[in-house]
Amino acid sequence: MKYRNVIKEDFDRRKHEYVLEFIRKKNVIKSEDNIIFSEKAFVINSVIKLCLDKVKNKKMTMTQWSKFRSVLGQYIADIVDIKWKDGFPEIIEVNNDKAKRTRRSSRKK
Repeated sequence: MKYRNVIKEDFDRRKHEYVLEFIRKKNVIKSEDNIIFSEKAFVINSVIKLCLDKVKNKKMTMTQWSKFRSVLGQYIADIVDIKWKDGFPEIIEVNNDKAKRTRRSSRKK
């Protein structure tokens, strides 16, 4: 039983590190003066963890996981929105709001 806990802890640690690395690479967290903006980090965290768990348990293929990574990029770019429905993320296309995208991209890194 102890061995199983070690494996689970290792998987949870690697999952956590993957989420942090993804967020860093995608510049999801922005700062302006002493304010940190991370409005999408929580949704990204939950989607990645759900997908990694499903891949591990063979309830999601690597192809499906790859598509979700692409969708997360679209979510960050404000092309789609992600809402939760019945315990699974639902992808919603959003209107092209140029002012919103310009405002987001003008924040300091």
